[in-house]
This record gives sequence, C-alpha cells and structure tokens, in this order.
Amino acid sequence: MVRSGERHPLGIDDLFALRWVDEPRLSRDGTQLACTVTWLDRVRDSLCTEVVCDGWTQPGHSPCWSPDGNILAFVADDAAPAQIGCWDRRSRRTRPLTRLPHGCSQPAWSPDGQRLAFVAAGTLWQTALAGGQPQACSEQAVATFCWLADGSGLAWGTPPGPEGHTQIWLAPLHGQPALLHSQQGPVSALTCAPDTSALAWIGHNRWPAQGINLGIWHLPLAGREEATLLTAALDRCVGLTTRADDARGLNPPDLVWLHLDGEDRLYFLYAEGGSSHLAWVGLDRQVRPVLTGARSCLAFAAAPAARLLVCVVADALQPGEVLAVDLDGGGECWLTAHNLAWLDERQLSPHEPLACVASDGVPLDAWLLLPAVHASPSPLVLQIHGGPHYAIGHRFYFEFQRLAAQGYAVLFGNPRGSQGYGEHFATQIRADWGGRDYTDVLDLLAAARQHPAVNPERLAVTGVSYGGYMTQTLIGRTQHFRAAISENGVSNFESNYRDGSHPTFWEWEMGGTPTTQPERYRARSPLQLAPHIRTPLLLIHAEQDTGCPIGQSEEMAAAVQATGTPVQLLRVPEEGHLMNLVGRPSRRLERAAAVDRWLKQWL
Repeated sequence: MVRSGERHPLGIDDLFALRWVDEPRLSRDGTQLACTVTWLDRVRDSLCTEVVCDGWTQPGHSPCWSPDGNILAFVADDAAPAQIGCWDRRSRRTRPLTRLPHGCSQPAWSPDGQRLAFVAAGTLWQTALAGGQPQACSEQAVATFCWLADGSGLAWGTPPGPEGHTQIWLAPLHGQPALLHSQQGPVSALTCAPDTSALAWIGHNRWPAQGINLGIWHLPLAGREEATLLTAALDRCVGLTTRADDARGLNPPDLVWLHLDGEDRLYFLYAEGGSSHLAWVGLDRQVRPVLTGARSCLAFAAAPAARLLVCVVADALQPGEVLAVDLDGGGECWLTAHNLAWLDERQLSPHEPLACVASDGVPLDAWLLLPAVHASPSPLVLQIHGGPHYAIGHRFYFEFQRLAAQGYAVLFGNPRGSQGYGEHFATQIRADWGGRDYTDVLDLLAAARQHPAVNPERLAVTGVSYGGYMTQTLIGRTQHFRAAISENGVSNFESNYRDGSHPTFWEWEMGGTPTTQPERYRARSPLQLAPHIRTPLLLIHAEQDTGCPIGQSEEMAAAVQATGTPVQLLRVPEEGHLMNLVGRPSRRLERAAAVDRWLKQWL
C-alpha cells in the first residue's frame, strides 16, 4: 500500500487508532465482502468488535453469508448472552434469529439456505430461517462442525477429553448420530467435500505432544477406509500463523474445500519461517503455494463461483487488510484500507533482517527494528516471544514500533522451540527448556551487538509467558542486561504444574511430572537462579491468569528482593494470561507506562 505525506512518531495514543481486520467472508458470487474490525474504545474501556459490510456495521463477529448471498448471519454480542443475528442486505434490516438462555457461536448455513446450525451451551443446534424453536442436534460437546454438502445432515468433532481422545460424529437431519472416527488429538476446521464423499479436518493424533505439526486429514464417508494425512510431506504446522500483539492467530483455523475443473483443492494457512502462507493440497497430497513472501496471511475465505479468494494480509508496516486474489494467487487487489489514514501520517521502522547462525551451525531468523531517527548507537531491547511454539516475524508489532519511536532498537527472532521451521526445530527443547533455546537467544543477542546502530552495553530484555521465563533465565545466568521485564512469566515449574490449568502441557514439555522428573523441574526453574540475579527486574502479572498464575511472579519477586536487587511487581487486576492481546485499554496503558518508566530508569 502506498503511503505519502508528513510523518510523525508513533505513540501510545495510536493504539486507539489501530484497527485489527479479521474473518473476511465473500458471498458465493464474489460481489459482497463482510469482515470484522476490532479496536480499543477508550471511553468504554473495552475491546470492541464489529461486523462490517458495505457501510453497515453491527457489534459481533463470525459473519457467514447465505448461499444466495442475500443474508448475512453473525454472532451478535451487543447484549449478553450472545445470539445469532441476521442482516438482509436488500432491505438492510437486522433481526435476531435466536433467543436462547445460553450464548450462541459458530453459525453455518445449510446448503439450501433454509436453516442455520450453531453451537450453544457447548453442543450443536439448528434453527429454521423462517423461525420456530431451535433444535438440539448433539448430546456430545462440539468443538467444530460442518453441514454435509448435500444438506442431508451434520458432522461434528468433539473437544479433547482428559486423555486427549476426540471423536467425529455424523447425524442425518432426522436420524441418530453415528460415530465415524476416533483419534488421540485435537480436531478443528471440519469440512465436507463438495460431492459429500468425504470429510477433512485439521488435527494430529499424538496427544499430548506440543510443538508438533498439525495436518489435514481426509476420511471417505463410504466404506471402512481409515483417515489419511494429506499433508504428511509438508514439515510445517497447518493452520498456524505468525503471532503479534493482537488476538489474530488464536482463532480456529480456516479450511476451505473446493472442487474445480475436476480437481479437489483444500486451502489452508501455515507458518513458514517468519511468514504465514496460503496454500492448497489436493488428494494427490501435493502442496501448492498460493500467497507467499515476507508477509503474514492471517485468515481467508473463498467465493468459488467467482473463482476468488480473500485473505487478511499483514506485514511489518501495516497491521492487516483484506486482499483479493484468484484461486492461484494472481491478480492481487486490496479491498479494505481501515488503517491507511493514520499509518500514512506515522513514521514507522521497517524490519531489518539480522544474519545469525547458532553455535551449532543452524541458521536462525531474527530482525532488528531500528529507530527511524538515531544519531548515535541506540540502546537495545531484546523481545522474546511466548508459546514457546509460535513464530514471529513479518507482522506489524505495535509495541515494537512504540519502543523504536522512543529511540530503542528492538531485537526479536525465532530460537529453537519456535514453529515455522519444521517439527524437529520446534520440539528440540522438549525436556531441555533453558538449553538450546537459551544458547540460541544468546547467539541472536551477540549478532545484534555487532550492528553499528546498536549500543552493545545498553541492553534490556523482556518477554511474555515463555518469554518471561526466558527473561528470568537470562538474567539469572548472565550480567549482560541493565534492565529486565517479565510479563506473566513462569519461575517455578513445579508450582505451575500444581497450581496452573495445563498439567499435560508440562508433562510433555518436561518429559514427565514433578514426581517422575523432580530434578528437571527444579533445575530448569528460574527461581533457582534468583540468588544470582543482579539485573533490575520488573514483573508484570495478571491477577486472573490461570495458565501461569500470579504466584509465579510473587515467588520470583520475593526471592530477588532477598538479594537486594531492585525488583517490582505490578499486579494487573481483572485480566488473564492474554492481557496484552485482549486486555482492556486502561490496563494496557498502565502496563505501557510501567514498561517505559522501568526502561527509562535503568536503560
């Protein structure tokens, strides 16, 4: 996108101008585009999302076009609990379709456009467009579902049970459900072949493994054939996108099945290094790229009758807009410009690739975001991403740009444990947190310190969740940094296993439980390093964090305080683990002010 005119540095108030575009949906003939737009409302102190289409807006999400393209169904969340609403684009009138005592989500049209299926109270329901009482369709909990392409029934997948067991069920409109398939692992993005011959979904069958590749599975509906993995040759995680400081990338992945010119195509996204790409795979198991490059595809949809795809695409200098292409990725055309006006007036910093090879010879992806104006070498802030099995790279990072506008250089990259580089790269830190990942981060830092625009002696480190864990580990083992900021981090693996909400995560990552691997849980915990910490440490933690409870930062604060090293704990009330992505504006401003004060004081 072309930008021109006078530019000004980006500041914290620009957070209220930023618009996050998501869920692009085309009518079947390709003439109508709906999407969602999310922003921070300062007056209401809330994160707001609206469905947007042709000048019409409505609070809500999950837009879904009827087969004839005349009615847009969506989840209306302007009142609690959320209900399914419908907008008629001809009359431009909106009406509620459900009035259930429990919230509704995931609307999906029947192929004839006469009914809508949706999830309510965790189970599957359907209702007629003409009205009437909604009907329950499943007794099982539902994670994902789809209509059969001929409209004869519905299929759904269950969420993982305590041991990771999931099932796929099929039910005719007026009959009893039948169990089709079981596996040990998650099921998402369930879809049906256009000729109703098979189902496909995104998942894996190796519960509770973390960091492994999700793939596209194919299950014929006739006979007794087993499900097969169509993407076995693609050593990448299907449905994964690069992450940034917004919630896109957390939503369930998109999977679209088209039959074109005698050929089946299943379109999907996947992370590739610091980018996320759009591609398709056929029943021949060959993967063909559609949208690639130094950018991130975040969500997409198709209009088969128009032979069009729409995709939200972001890069280092823009947060994401809707791009239209043909089914092979040609003829790119931007359809939205929600962020163009304010970006046109801001002075932003591009991502400068940083050449780095780890000490064991493995190339590492990293980037420097340098201040747009700098007369002397800049202090450096090392940003470590969370997960740890995510990837960052070619996306717009508001926090990074905000720090660069204040004169800091920002270093970020993908050490071992990150996805986007193959399963071995992502799982190499299993039972070895603080091992290969730690040395990779030090290698990235060493490369950045050689850059002429970086002051190698004025260094700070920060990170969220796993990034908070690595921040604490780095300052416990080295004296490189003048300041450190850990957000919602982990300091004690044993107490996190006991008090947190994800024990199976730790059983996989640590290769056992605190009972079977007590020394590993103890030795890998940053809390053991607290007596050696001499770097001033700011701990920021959400009080309602259930994955990494606030006790993790309380333990570290007490241990560091006992050494006499400067340490502060900022408690953030009424927020959870993802406060940096979905937190209310006032909390984000409070957090940013604390970060700025700490860096100014010590760096």
